[in-house]
Amino acid sequence: MTAKVCAALVAAQADLRNPPKDKTANTGTYSYKYADLASILDLVRPILAKHGLAITQDVRMEDGRLLIHSRLIHSSGECLDFGPLAGSVGTSWQQTGGGITYARRYALQAILGIAADEDDDAASAPPPAAPKKLQAVKQAKATDDDIARWVQLIDAATEWMELKSIADEIAAHDVAKAEKADLVALWTAKKEALT
Repeated sequence: MTAKVCAALVAAQADLRNPPKDKTANTGTYSYKYADLASILDLVRPILAKHGLAITQDVRMEDGRLLIHSRLIHSSGECLDFGPLAGSVGTSWQQTGGGITYARRYALQAILGIAADEDDDAASAPPPAAPKKLQAVKQAKATDDDIARWVQLIDAATEWMELKSIADEIAAHDVAKAEKADLVALWTAKKEALT
């Protein structure tokens, strides 16, 4: 039963506002403004508490991927579960930690129906390609199983965050030129279908 937690979420959303976008990210080719996870949590926690709600986000590793499970809990004991939101593991603890924070921030925004980033309908997002800082690192060779899994994930993706996560994982692997071209074409077509 989820009637109480759903009613509390509806009431909380009436009080929630989009957080101020007071941080700037610069990717080298474009920049954008956003609110970081700490700012979002500072804004939403008092409102959630006022309505008897709390949020938890669990990080797990499964099949070499990070999984973020989010749970909205009501003081009655009812809860709503969200996820998992899947992403790739970084090549360092800092990259992995950054990916976890990124996923938690986007999952929290989606659950609460708030926006903490500039919205350009993903027009400035690059297609999947190896980031410059990863090119110097020896990348894992993509297997046939990896490629088949990526094709299934791209086909099943229902939102931009999922596609971005898949692109990040592909970029962290050494993929043969022809297979990469096929993945990029499939990814781009799916992106266009979702926007």
